[in-house]
Amino acid sequence: MKAYIDLNIFDRLEKIDRLDEVEKPHYKELSSMLLDKTLTTAYSNAHLNDLFRGYQKNPSFIDGHLENIKLYTNNLCICQYWGQNDVTWHYREIRDFFDEKLTDWEFEPNTYEELFEDEPLLKSTVALYKLIPLPLEFKKGYSAEQFWGIMFPLSKIHNTQYALQADIFNFQSRLKSDYGLYKSFRSKLLNSLNRVKNNKEIIKSVQTNLKDTPKHLELMDIFDAYTPNNKTSDNIMYSKVLDIFFKYDFAGYKSDGHFNNMFDDALHTFYASHFDFFLTNDDRCKYKAEKTFEKLNIKTKVLKIEEIEIIRNCL
Repeated sequence: MKAYIDLNIFDRLEKIDRLDEVEKPHYKELSSMLLDKTLTTAYSNAHLNDLFRGYQKNPSFIDGHLENIKLYTNNLCICQYWGQNDVTWHYREIRDFFDEKLTDWEFEPNTYEELFEDEPLLKSTVALYKLIPLPLEFKKGYSAEQFWGIMFPLSKIHNTQYALQADIFNFQSRLKSDYGLYKSFRSKLLNSLNRVKNNKEIIKSVQTNLKDTPKHLELMDIFDAYTPNNKTSDNIMYSKVLDIFFKYDFAGYKSDGHFNNMFDDALHTFYASHFDFFLTNDDRCKYKAEKTFEKLNIKTKVLKIEEIEIIRNCL
């Protein structure tokens, strides 16, 4: 049987000898099952994302973290690579994978212009958008909504398609690093969605569009009726899990204040859907993972460490 383990569980396994007498037996039980191969686990690029954020604050602990994960996974890796229809299971040295991530980070573009520095033809083509003005209606957003100016400052000055593209790139970058901005954006979006929910005409439309209309409509139902059916990956299940996880987060209960944390929790949830169990001590992640699995009819059991006996009984 297979158990996907959140980084907070790996962290406690690394500190197992320093745990108190209440925690220690649970982690010793898990450690024993993993080391004697009665239970299999793997690491993913979501773990590397978690580690990378810690590395940026203090790189001195990274070697210990990587060795600990290697001990329990034996370098078994599960990863959704770009352009692939399915996840890849393979053995990959975790240190090499992490070093590759460090290298990629060094060359990550900081501005919209940097995206095209190595593609002169594409750069010339995109520059043509500087000649295309935005629709007249776009300017009305600045007077109607204060947040419009925060999201699209360059567009207000230059009023071109190129400026809008740059604003979108810059805004998504800021959401990842500016926690205050992300919380304000999520709050603004949630308030707008609640206004939609209370609009009788829209509710009537939702009830018409949805085949099985719930008696009490939730924000998820509004999402389902009006969100475009776009895919974010060639792996359809990847798109579905992340999409539903995000919707539960934006619905406001057990929401995460940090965009990067929320995204990586969604990624952990996607990988965990390939396992029998998902072990996490994060209440917010646990709730949203359970709701996501329930909606998609995924059989993975989400457990906290004190429920480790459930895994032992299954084994």
